[in-house]
Amino acid sequence: MSEHTKLGLLSLLLLAALGIAALALVNTLQAMHDFQQQNSATRAGDVNAIRPWMTIRVISHVYHVPEDYLDHSLNIASSDSLHQATLYEIAAHRRQPVDQLIHAVQQAILIYRKEHPHPSLPPRPLRLQVGHLVPVMGVKNP
Repeated sequence: MSEHTKLGLLSLLLLAALGIAALALVNTLQAMHDFQQQNSATRAGDVNAIRPWMTIRVISHVYHVPEDYLDHSLNIASSDSLHQATLYEIAAHRRQPVDQLIHAVQQAILIYRKEHPHPSLPPRPLRLQVGHLVPVMGVKNP
């Protein structure tokens, strides 16, 4: 193989690598944009941001709806193993489409909001910060 052919093949491989890197960059930027939009919708309390990976506990925390209310709305006993499951796992256990279960959760949240009107609060952070007190419902920090 001549030097000219080797250089041409190397240039072609370099261009392919640059193309793949550019495509990965575009996909990453799009994913970041989608995440930011979903995060904004969740913080605003938009029930359309509920996803199959969420658990009843996460939904309760983010949307300020009591866990036992959601459990009751979905006919889940708090002692049931499904209480800790994701919406996807609950739907699979019930042999129903996950979108149908998500719709039921969305309706339960909207009904709760109508029955218990109050100003929406931004969700509390789920992470702990070193040196900071963690807020607990009903307990004042010293």
